[in-house]
Amino acid sequence: MKRKHKVYALIIVLVLVVASLVGCGQGKQTGEEVGDANTQVTRVSLATGGTAGTYYPIGAAITSVITKYVPGVEATAESTGASVANLKMIQEKSVDFILSASNTAFGGYQGEDPFETPVSNIRGISALYPETFQFIVLDSSNLKSLTDLKGKKVAVGAAGSGTERTAKILLEAHGLTYDDIKPEFLNFAEAVTALKDRLIDCAIVGSGIPTAAVVDASATLDIDLLTVDEEITKSVLDDITYLQFVTIPEGTYKGVDRDILTVASPALLITHDEMDEDTIYEITKAIFENLPQIQSAHALGKNINLNNALNGMSLPLHPGAEKYYKEKGLIE
Repeated sequence: MKRKHKVYALIIVLVLVVASLVGCGQGKQTGEEVGDANTQVTRVSLATGGTAGTYYPIGAAITSVITKYVPGVEATAESTGASVANLKMIQEKSVDFILSASNTAFGGYQGEDPFETPVSNIRGISALYPETFQFIVLDSSNLKSLTDLKGKKVAVGAAGSGTERTAKILLEAHGLTYDDIKPEFLNFAEAVTALKDRLIDCAIVGSGIPTAAVVDASATLDIDLLTVDEEITKSVLDDITYLQFVTIPEGTYKGVDRDILTVASPALLITHDEMDEDTIYEITKAIFENLPQIQSAHALGKNINLNNALNGMSLPLHPGAEKYYKEKGLIE
């Protein structure tokens, strides 16, 4: 009988040991999913754009840097409908970071169409690269300047977009209202297609250069680009912080063999006002201390650097980003 009791006792001990080992194994698996028990991981998301565009690869590189170099933060990039959609998402606090054109962000912050109420919770982290305004025409049109567009069919951008808002400003500066032209509200892909089909005289595209759709058009069409009037445009830029002069170098597009003066609005990295100051400081620092990883993600990445970080910034800075720029002497 005593021997049976010893066997039973041994079996009970073995069962307890196995149960203990299983419990430990489960705890380790959970720890791998959420991190060390003493480390709290904050998961954040960055709304970018379509996977075929520029925002997504740049955004994915930024989130990779954040995850790798900012302790306790895991970031992921989301493919979205780009600037307007992103601003509406951050207004609803469904994302923590967005990419947006500076001109569109300014319109959102001010509550301009298509935003029903101001997107007042957004704060700037950094300007990234320029989105250049390109006025594309057929070479046979003999159009050379924006003033030549009177009476012409012009694709001014999707209604309410940053492209459309800025196109209207530039056209009006050159003496042209929508009553003086025949505006077509098309996004840039639709606009380039319409130009190919000879349905419009000019396609206005606000995008990083070279723009794939324009490269494609120049391969099958003889195109040209219109220049802005420097003196007229300078008076506009004196009052608008989110625009700056840029030059499209000759040879950027087939057949355009001269430099083209125009303007650009930078893409911005944006967060909301409830994000922790120390976290945004560490994120800003990580981005600028690991630029090669971001710059290699896309051809436009080479434009991302500390010297350009505040160029065309149209929003109040987040205190965390402001702290970093003060350390670097960019602001007082």
